Amino acid sequence: MNARISSQIFRVSLMLLLFSWIPSLLFGQSYTPRSLHNGPSWSPDGMVIAYAASYSGDFDIYAIDIWTMEQQQITDHPANDMYPEWAPNGLNLAFYSDRPSEIPPFPPDTVVYNVKGLYETYARDGYRPSWSPNGRTITAHFRDEVGDYEIYTMNRQGKDRVPITDNMATDVHPRFSPDGNKIVFISDRDYRPEIYVMNSDGSDQTRLTNSDSYDIDAVWSPDGEKIAFISNRLGSFDIFVMNADGSDKRLIVGSPSIDIAPVWSPEGNKILFSSNRSGYFDLYVYHMEEDTTEQLTNSEFHEFYGTWSPNGSRIAYLATEEDEPHLYLMNSDGRRKRQLTR
Repeated sequence: MNARISSQIFRVSLMLLLFSWIPSLLFGQSYTPRSLHNGPSWSPDGMVIAYAASYSGDFDIYAIDIWTMEQQQITDHPANDMYPEWAPNGLNLAFYSDRPSEIPPFPPDTVVYNVKGLYETYARDGYRPSWSPNGRTITAHFRDEVGDYEIYTMNRQGKDRVPITDNMATDVHPRFSPDGNKIVFISDRDYRPEIYVMNSDGSDQTRLTNSDSYDIDAVWSPDGEKIAFISNRLGSFDIFVMNADGSDKRLIVGSPSIDIAPVWSPEGNKILFSSNRSGYFDLYVYHMEEDTTEQLTNSEFHEFYGTWSPNGSRIAYLATEEDEPHLYLMNSDGRRKRQLTR
């Protein structure tokens, strides 16, 4: 594992943004985590999981082998390094950091997010930098010189940054389509967060959703033909699916509770999500073909941040069984749960 990831790590410095409308879902504003993990990310071979944790006061990037349980600290910096994302070749990790950068645009002097109540369930993968399928380009959002957030592309070293959005709104959470030709993103240019899509060079920016509510957390299906997202257009947040051009929007998971963080299975026939319908956040799977929902976890703890392994056989997630969130692993059917980090 050391040879695969230590020698080729590079950094993408980014100011982390928290929308002011995101409530404290998991722990409340008074919760002060000492080792809150976030954004578990599978290596392409399904052997290693990268994550961020604040064991020593600031967030650093770690990786753990799921078989040997060997844990490696990837970054060690007084700044916060968060939301790692593996490159398609499995040799590089891109992540967000609030460390000073010599490459403009520069992050601001102070960090506006607060670790207290850090519950990124709405954003899930949204804060991760996104690699193009060929591994040559990264897209991410930055705070620009005038104070708003724009979307940039850059090369695999994090350099040659080019803004591909340019307006006075907040444009964030870009994700490459599976073929690399499109980028889906969130923008409030029409006064509320909505889902947009554009070509990978920033051209033909098109609004896909149009409601008086929040349409966010957009994720491509593996074949690139559909986009799952969450919206509170019916009251609480529910999960919807639409075609890649914004047509045929339909509710697939709805309840009086909060249903969030959709993740497509590698085959594209299931969607993993989190819901607090039991009183705690648990992990569920929606089966597309059967139009049924299956509960995978059921405890008096929070289980969230679920992510499929590359072959779909396992799910990595966070759970609060030991008060503070730690990284867990289970089979895709919810069996054989085991704790990976302490």
